[in-house]
Amino acid sequence: MDSTEQNDTPGQKSKNPDIVLLSIVSGIAWVGLGAILIYFFQDESFVEVLSRGSEWWFQITAGSIAGLLFGWIGILMMKQPKLRAAVDEYAIMKQVKELDLSPFQVVIVSLIAGITEEVLFRAAIQPILGIWITSVLFIAIHGYIKFGSVPQAIFTLFTFLLSVLLGLLYIQYGVVAAMAAHAVYDFVVLYKLSKETHKSEFEISHR
Repeated sequence: MDSTEQNDTPGQKSKNPDIVLLSIVSGIAWVGLGAILIYFFQDESFVEVLSRGSEWWFQITAGSIAGLLFGWIGILMMKQPKLRAAVDEYAIMKQVKELDLSPFQVVIVSLIAGITEEVLFRAAIQPILGIWITSVLFIAIHGYIKFGSVPQAIFTLFTFLLSVLLGLLYIQYGVVAAMAAHAVYDFVVLYKLSKETHKSEFEISHR
């Protein structure tokens, strides 16, 4: 048992940091693309677009509450066996389990994804394509569109509604609200999945 744990640990340490680096690199790409779109298609500057809306503290509060609510709903959905089986089929969910993220990595990945993806999708793309097409594009890029079964259709609808919520937060309060909701939702779901992975590995190692 001890030797197995020792063999697993180095592998995890060499694999896990890559997700943080990948998040940073992809995040820079999203922000860069968003800045380009804002420059060419909007009258305001990049800074002005990000600064628009309610006070930051209010945006963060409103977004965090919305993210917690949808994160809680997402966890409740994953407790339903058929819905959970459907969710586990998504490539992004399989990747999360394989990465076996630490709590620190969950925080970093959630923050980077929440901030940078909202710069691209809500601040840059949504003013061009509108909230509905942007929401479809958002879940499509994440690989969430599947209609092979009723549970998959339900999860697709759920992620679409989540994306619409992010769009509404951007319209009503500002992009920081959408960032906060996105980051909090990602943290809640990723932490739940990583905790389940750690529990499963512990049970297997102690059989």
